[in-house]
Amino acid sequence: MCTTARLVQGDKISDWFGMPMSGAPVPDANFTVEPGQPAFLEVKIDPAAHGEAGLGPITRGVNLQTAGGQQFAFQLAAQVVR
Repeated sequence: MCTTARLVQGDKISDWFGMPMSGAPVPDANFTVEPGQPAFLEVKIDPAAHGEAGLGPITRGVNLQTAGGQQFAFQLAAQVVR
């Protein structure tokens, strides 16, 4: 997968999640973010997953949705070189 992400809060770390393949649903993270404590979204990008098409300017997105339905969208932009 070209882009994966996970949630980190203190010593709690979720599994890595990525774009679902072949129409499979995105699994629930089952990760509770404790209020008032910092949490981080860790993202990995593998431009080699797209071969030569992964070179040059790229934009990748990560979407999060809370159990209450609140949605967050994050975008990363990069210039990929050999």
